[in-house]
Amino acid sequence: MIQQKQPKIAIIGAGPGGLTLARFLHLAKMPFTIFESDQSEDARRVTGGILDLHKSTGQRVIQEAGLWEEYEKHVSYEAEDLIIADRNNELLLDTRGQTKGRPEIDRPALRDLLLFSIPAEHIRWNHRLKDVGEDGTLHFAHGKECGYDLIVGADGVWSKVRPVVSQIAPFYSGTTGFELWIPNPAAIDVDMDAMLGNGSYFVYGGDDRVLMAQRQGDRSVRVYAFVRRPESWIKTAGLDFTNRQAVKSYLLDEFRAWSPELLRMISNCDGEIIPRPLYMFPVGVRWPHKEHFTLLGDAAHAMTPFAGEGVNTAIFDAYKLAQTIIATPENLETASIIYEKGLFPRAAKVQQTTWEELLWTFEKDAGARLAERITYLIDMHSKGLSVREGMGSDNSMDD
Repeated sequence: MIQQKQPKIAIIGAGPGGLTLARFLHLAKMPFTIFESDQSEDARRVTGGILDLHKSTGQRVIQEAGLWEEYEKHVSYEAEDLIIADRNNELLLDTRGQTKGRPEIDRPALRDLLLFSIPAEHIRWNHRLKDVGEDGTLHFAHGKECGYDLIVGADGVWSKVRPVVSQIAPFYSGTTGFELWIPNPAAIDVDMDAMLGNGSYFVYGGDDRVLMAQRQGDRSVRVYAFVRRPESWIKTAGLDFTNRQAVKSYLLDEFRAWSPELLRMISNCDGEIIPRPLYMFPVGVRWPHKEHFTLLGDAAHAMTPFAGEGVNTAIFDAYKLAQTIIATPENLETASIIYEKGLFPRAAKVQQTTWEELLWTFEKDAGARLAERITYLIDMHSKGLSVREGMGSDNSMDD
């Protein structure tokens, strides 16, 4: 009996989506190689904020991947606390001690959970992809690879794989964020540290400005300052983003009409400040199937972070792609076509929700609206009822 040749699969990017796909392929004993631009597994140990995986998507995928027990060791139910305020620091909602059933996990912890669930020999670090040939040749900074039956672009919004698949490029959303870090808030401002609590502190100004603080697992705080600005602003503002004090001074002036209590989230920053102009794809973006290629996560349908769906969607994409590959390993083209047929309408729903969230985030009643919705979610969870959000109801794994 002739043994069927195993397909060769290349996954570009070791983010949550790429690693989730790798986990399922590993469980199915299917060969794959991940190419990642980071120099080593330690490159992102302290980068990124906290995430809440949704029951019907992220959490369910973690369970299907056999990682739930380990996942539970890293989540924080305290970090689910949410305080919503206006720019005068008048509280609109305080959920401390209540739950929506969506505990938080640090992004590095989630990455490690997935990373260490697959054999190390499957990952090639320090492989920065420069471009991809029409014939599937992967051109890296220091060499090339070829001969793969399927190349999966899981390499983010500025994917190097996507141009082979589609000429539709991401566009600027009209919003720029600044990521600030307070490594040890308790040591420098006890009052602010207590005010922020154990979870998230969201402030909606109703003036084209939003401030969000999130407690990390190590008790540090990530602060995100969002403003509405034209795309050229980053280049024309004249700011040296390596000069922390200059950026802090700019932001303090930008938010000068806000409560002094809130401005301490900015003035107390003593870590790196990263500007993050936010890009997205048109709602409903799709492409004709390209033989030997497919995309997932931000590479397929990048969105802004305001609906909290990005990682959940990427993980779910990976799960659905893995299902089709494992079902038809002898025909990866059929698998990819089936995957994309489900991907496009599913992602379009989440994109539409995220677009609407972006719009109302900067409206005058944004804080009150979010407070009302969170109150509803908590009430529904306390009654044991599921809520249709993002990708859909809790049976959306079967969509």
